[in-house]
Amino acid sequence: VDLTVRVEGGYSPAEIEVPAGSRVRVTFDRREDNPCSDELVIPDFGIRRELPPFEKTVIELTATPGRHEFKCGMGMLHGAIIAK
Repeated sequence: VDLTVRVEGGYSPAEIEVPAGSRVRVTFDRREDNPCSDELVIPDFGIRRELPPFEKTVIELTATPGRHEFKCGMGMLHGAIIAK
């Protein structure tokens, strides 16, 4: 599953639905230099990545069933990968 999330004042779309067990490739397209969105954290998968301003960053994971929150390093921006 290939998806793109725009990062600009938040995540768009903020919630992504994918089939459980699928290999997911999410491109985070960061279109700002606001320090809040510098970092992406997906705790359920142990992912912590820098998101350089005005660049695309690809994250790959296998979606285990359930709701997996993702957020910025400051915990102000929120989103979720929902695997059903």
